[in-house]
Amino acid sequence: MKRLPFISASLVLGTLLAYFPETLPAQEVPVSKENVLKQDNVIRGQKLFGQNCAACHGANATGGMGPNLTMSSLVRHDAGGKDIGTVIHEGRMDKGMPAFPQITPEQVSDIAAFLHARIDAFTRASALGASAFAGSLNVGDANAGKAVFAAKCATCHSVTGDLKGIATKRDPAELEQSILLPKAKPETGSVIAAGKKYEGRFLHRDGFTVTLQTADGVSHTWETDHVTVNVPDPLKGHKALLPTYTDKEIHDVFSYLETLK
Repeated sequence: MKRLPFISASLVLGTLLAYFPETLPAQEVPVSKENVLKQDNVIRGQKLFGQNCAACHGANATGGMGPNLTMSSLVRHDAGGKDIGTVIHEGRMDKGMPAFPQITPEQVSDIAAFLHARIDAFTRASALGASAFAGSLNVGDANAGKAVFAAKCATCHSVTGDLKGIATKRDPAELEQSILLPKAKPETGSVIAAGKKYEGRFLHRDGFTVTLQTADGVSHTWETDHVTVNVPDPLKGHKALLPTYTDKEIHDVFSYLETLK
C-alpha cells in the first residue's frame, strides 16, 4: 500500500519555531505575559506538555483521550497561563482530568506559551493555504467513498452522529490519518479487585497504579500488583480493516468525509 502524505509533528514545530526570534539568550529567562510566545518558553513548554499532558491531549495538543486544546475557548482566552494554571492545579475530575499541583507557576507559563504557539501556528497555516492542502488530498470519488463507508465503516460510525461535521473539526492531514489509524478514544475497561469487578473509564494507568472512574463518578485507585486489569483495544476494528483498504478506497473515503461539513 502506498504511503499517503501527512504532516509530522516535527515539521509543524519547525514551521512554528520559524516565526520566533533566533537570537534569544542561551540562559533560561523569567516568564511573563510579555514573552509568552518567545522561543525558549515554547520549547520548555513543549517538553513539559509532552511529559504531563500529551498522553491525553496528544503531542500537538490537538486531542486524544482528552479534548483538542487548540480549539479550547479557555486556552484561547488565557493570558500568560492564569486560566490554564487553574485547570492544571485543580484538575477536572468530573471530566477525567487529574490535578497537577506539583507544576510550578513558571512551568504553567511555559505550557501556556506552547499552547498559544500551537494556536498561532494553526491560524497562520490556515491563512496561508489550508484549503490548497485539502485540495491536494481530495483526489478521490466522494460517491464511491460513500459506498465504501457504508460497507466498512457504518457499523461503528455515523455521519449524523460521531462524524457529523467532521470536515470542519479536523484539518485534512488529521482527517486522512483518522481513516487509517485514529487517535484512541478514552480507555474503558474493568478492574477486578478483592473479587469485585469495577467497570468504567481509566483516568490513569501505568506499571504501578491504576485509577478507574465508575459510572457513579467515583474514582478508585489500586496498585497494579494487587488487581487484574482488563483493557479492550479501542482501535481493534480499524487495525483489522487497515490491511483490506486499497489506496483508491482510502482516497475515496477521505473525499466523502470532506463533504461532511
